[in-house]
Amino acid sequence: MEILNKIKDIIIKKKIINHNKRIFKDFDIKIDNESKILVEFNNFISNHIGFSYLANSLKKKYKSNIVAYFGNSLLVNPLKQDFISKIKIFIGKNIGINFFSIYKSFGTKDFYFPESNIDFSKKKTKIYKNFISKVTNLYKLEKFKINNVLVGDLLYDTYLKNIVYLKKPLIPTVNLKDKDFLLLVEDFIYLFLVWENYFKQNKIKALIGTHFSYTLAIPLRLALKNNIETFVCNPEVLSRYKKNFYRQNNESFFFKDLYKSLSKSNKKKIITKSKDRINKRINGRYSTDYSFVTKSPFGKIRKKNYLNKNSKLKVLIATHTFGDAPHALGNHLFPDHYQWLKFLTQIAKKTNYEWYLKTHPNFGSEWTPYIKHERYVSENIIKNIKNMFLLPSEVTHNQLIKEGISAVFTVHGTVGIDYALFNIPVINASLSNPHINYSFNFHPKNIQELKNIILNLGNKIKNFKIKKREIFECYAMKNVFFSRNWLLQDIDKTLKEIGIYHNLWKTSFYSHWVDNYSKELDQKIKKDVFTYTKSKNNFLLNNNNLGKF
Repeated sequence: MEILNKIKDIIIKKKIINHNKRIFKDFDIKIDNESKILVEFNNFISNHIGFSYLANSLKKKYKSNIVAYFGNSLLVNPLKQDFISKIKIFIGKNIGINFFSIYKSFGTKDFYFPESNIDFSKKKTKIYKNFISKVTNLYKLEKFKINNVLVGDLLYDTYLKNIVYLKKPLIPTVNLKDKDFLLLVEDFIYLFLVWENYFKQNKIKALIGTHFSYTLAIPLRLALKNNIETFVCNPEVLSRYKKNFYRQNNESFFFKDLYKSLSKSNKKKIITKSKDRINKRINGRYSTDYSFVTKSPFGKIRKKNYLNKNSKLKVLIATHTFGDAPHALGNHLFPDHYQWLKFLTQIAKKTNYEWYLKTHPNFGSEWTPYIKHERYVSENIIKNIKNMFLLPSEVTHNQLIKEGISAVFTVHGTVGIDYALFNIPVINASLSNPHINYSFNFHPKNIQELKNIILNLGNKIKNFKIKKREIFECYAMKNVFFSRNWLLQDIDKTLKEIGIYHNLWKTSFYSHWVDNYSKELDQKIKKDVFTYTKSKNNFLLNNNNLGKF
């Protein structure tokens, strides 16, 4: 069976290679062989479709060669290649195997692994000593800079992702004196210096990456410093990465002003769509508005009660995965999700409320180890606290709403909308949460304010007013105006055809893309992308002419 799957995999890859060679023929333009368009090299199948269009559009704009770079050092790849890895990369670059052949098929001329023959030991030691002397707490870690480039958040998230995935610790946070962490700091500094030198030594015209977080974002941050046009690209979103716009969901801060700028007819149109999409979501339907959430948080209400029957105030903590880039949206009231949860467990002891923890249901695929770990940590952290209870991960929001949850705590989660729809107050622990532009949630400005809300929760929630109109507007801006159709044209239709979100990242998606190809679609995407790269818009929005941003 394994051999058959490998043969099938080879056949499908050959299919997309031949397809790319047909539609991305070399432009009849003179290329400056010294200048480069950098594109992240990875195995994220559906990303390769978007990369192929964007990279070739930038190639045309800048008359430059496409160079793929390895961005996942200290995550998937070690800091330095061993002999076997060097052989594989050599063969891949020169002959074209596996994903090397995919990238070569849409015009990639070279591949770069971030290594250098230059001795950076003196520079590294100086920066490391500076780190040790200045980074004395986790908030300072978040704000740490190397040569005026903010990287502390990237270092923080890289460490958390690695320890959660590999070691499954009970305390998923950073211990600044931990030997493994300090070794990562040294390697991280070296990696930064290698990339910094690469930008100095090469003529980079544009860069295409995939993540706002981890070591993956080091080249993006350096591109910003060097005023190089930078993009974050995936099958759902294509956006610019700019000095005032380098966090995921930064657009959330502009929702209200953007909505005000719309015509009356467009306002009515997106609110109607918003209500319809919300309706389907709260009725237990899968929603591409949160495409990775493959199991609806809404659904059946069982006869069994999950909350205790008494008159005590009942509050819900909607936990977060601990290693999945806590800084992607920005900094929060707490430096990581574990520190937030730890704070809540400590303050819970001072209340007579009942606190219920709800962890994520298992979304499957690569999410599984993170969600299992989330539950493992949550179970352990409350085991000796009498007024805290761990709910089954599959229990639905409908069930908890029916049984009488009075308030919900999150850092920045989707529960901010889910429970507000039912007039249940949600208390965020972040001023970077996606609902920050609106007043249907609590947005405490600091930990003391959050503490005050908790200790006076009964009175706070009794006087809290939720405007449903604001919820519909926020949802409309997030999921209708900021459409996820720049590439797939109709993400609802695509995900229905391929069966499940996770199939976007399987080799079979190459086959689906080629089978549904048309010349008209190809020309539309090429035109849309080229027009976008010539503009100053932050996003490429295929949103039925609702507006630009």
